Amino acid sequence: MRSIWSGYLTFGSILIPIRTYSASGPLHIGFHQVHKIDCGRVRYKKVCEKDGKELKRDEISKAFFIAGECLKFSDEEIESLRPFANKIMEIQGFCKMEEIPLLGLGKPYYIGTQSPQKGGVGQSFLLLKKALEKTEKVAVVKWVSRSNEYIGMLKPEENGFLLKQLLYKEQVRSSQEIEIIEADLPKDLLEKGVQVVEKMSFDFDWGSYQEEYTSQVKELIEKKARGEEIPREEIKLPETRSIEAELERMLLEE
Repeated sequence: MRSIWSGYLTFGSILIPIRTYSASGPLHIGFHQVHKIDCGRVRYKKVCEKDGKELKRDEISKAFFIAGECLKFSDEEIESLRPFANKIMEIQGFCKMEEIPLLGLGKPYYIGTQSPQKGGVGQSFLLLKKALEKTEKVAVVKWVSRSNEYIGMLKPEENGFLLKQLLYKEQVRSSQEIEIIEADLPKDLLEKGVQVVEKMSFDFDWGSYQEEYTSQVKELIEKKARGEEIPREEIKLPETRSIEAELERMLLEE
């Protein structure tokens, strides 16, 4: 597995050389965009809006606009802002996992050791892992990658650690922004709803879930390759009677 970031995890004054790996992989099929007339691939080019010239990578710079003035920055200038931080994942402290809001948890990563040649790596890595397991706590970490600063939750996972990126609180939108239609709920209707929930309750088995849409897309591609006609199915939504009638029907189903 190819690592996507390497650096040091700080456990107090202890530096632990680590590598991060993406814990998830691609699953879906990606279609190409083509010209309808001749099937030519659609390409996206980086073009200067002033002269219409297509730019090469070494002709592009990062910039920030203030009052119409363009302030250009080189990669070296940005790196010089926090050169040490770009290689450090700093443990801010430890807490119970229940204290981390699920709303803020994002993409998962695996954390492994960076180099077996560096003395004490395995022991310091194992020390932190066992300490977290014994205290039943997780670490809150902060690191810089690609000019952005991130926070995350680090927890023991099998032989290593699982890192879950955590949104900053200011990034999370308020639920007050969404529309919720108010309604009255009769007590007997709620009781039937609870009965349906209890009837549909089960022991969750993560491995039993398979992504089915991708296999259906593959079948569609194979049919197209064989020259078969692809029928267009009309979507018909199920008719909904009264809520109470639907609840009673669900309770009667085997």
